[in-house]
Amino acid sequence: MNNKKLLLASLLLTSASSVFALPQCPQPEFMEQRFSAPNFETGQYKNGLNRSITWLPNYHMIHDEVAAVGNPITMTAKFDYGRVVHKDLEFETVKFYIRGQSDTQWQYLTSATTNSDGKATLSLGGMSAGQYRIYAGVVADGTGTEGYLTVVEPNTEAVLFDIDGTLTESDAEQVGDYTEIDYADAKDGAYTLVRSYLDLGYQPIFLTARVYWYGKGTRRWLSWMGLPPGYLRTSLSNETSLFKTAQYKTEQINKLEANGIKIVRAYGNAKTDAEAFIKSGLSASQSFTIGEEAGYYGTTAISNNSYNEHIATQVNNFPNANCQ
Repeated sequence: MNNKKLLLASLLLTSASSVFALPQCPQPEFMEQRFSAPNFETGQYKNGLNRSITWLPNYHMIHDEVAAVGNPITMTAKFDYGRVVHKDLEFETVKFYIRGQSDTQWQYLTSATTNSDGKATLSLGGMSAGQYRIYAGVVADGTGTEGYLTVVEPNTEAVLFDIDGTLTESDAEQVGDYTEIDYADAKDGAYTLVRSYLDLGYQPIFLTARVYWYGKGTRRWLSWMGLPPGYLRTSLSNETSLFKTAQYKTEQINKLEANGIKIVRAYGNAKTDAEAFIKSGLSASQSFTIGEEAGYYGTTAISNNSYNEHIATQVNNFPNANCQ
């Protein structure tokens, strides 16, 4: 075979391997690890009025993101204080850090200033596939928050879970997570359900209509359950949580899939979950609902308010995710 033919054969093999390469499997153990916050020097308040709020408990939150390999990324951190008032931290400096799966310590990225809504944004260039932790620290008082960035290749298979009434016993129990006075009771078999899919190599997606200030307590609950606290998506406003839940969840599912996530199954309990699953293009056989509204909108009903039988008959024999 001459050199031209060898070169052509090599190019064809390279092209074929890239076409048929499997996406990277998630690493839930990285998401479950607990890291100390990065050390950073605290400084002066830029906005002196903030001294009157930063003694209150904080409900800071970084909104988790999924991004396609090579695409630019924008992450938003939200900073507020007070269990009742939720006063935004306006016009203060925050420092952003990143930690990848192979990193042994936090890497400083950049500083930003919060706006009048208490939000600061982080812009990143295209990144390689993998899972990353992002930390944002408030220079004025040393508080901070951690979020999760998942960079995926096309067709990264995932299983989506609602939380309240789906993984927890009822919608009302989110108050205990929020106030940190109690942990919400888990639905019968909920831990085994999620862990089974993790063991099969599926990316976990936690999509809840809880408003963003419930994010801190929700991550705490997931960790207490022994489940990875990311990727977690909360809503940005009470109005969305109360009146636009189906629309919000449909939009979030469509956004995830546009970025390379392939949702193979989804679990919910409410009519809004069922509506979002079907309207976003998931089939009835991929969409599972539990509780009083199980089976709504043509979704597949899970009986007896328990996952045990469902796991035995429909999860234990489910194939491994197509990943490597």
